[in-house]
Amino acid sequence: MSEKWTAQVQVKWTKDAPVWENWNWMQQWPEVKWAASTMGEWDMTLWVDVQTPEALENFVHKKLWDKKWVNDTHSTWTKEVWNSWNEAA
Repeated sequence: MSEKWTAQVQVKWTKDAPVWENWNWMQQWPEVKWAASTMGEWDMTLWVDVQTPEALENFVHKKLWDKKWVNDTHSTWTKEVWNSWNEAA
């Protein structure tokens, strides 16, 4: 069983979002494992790996919300409890 927590963080941008900018700066955030621009209600999805729920809250409220173009966020948590792919054959 994994000890890490994974979260999908949905982000809504303001009109000042750096939509066409190079997003390589996100490599400075080790929590982010994957990021994508999305269509629909939310503008971006981040997959974030952390050790505790508190670490995700710190990431969202201290790093992500520090970006002036963040208008709203929504997080969905997951914590692996069983994975048949990890079982030895």
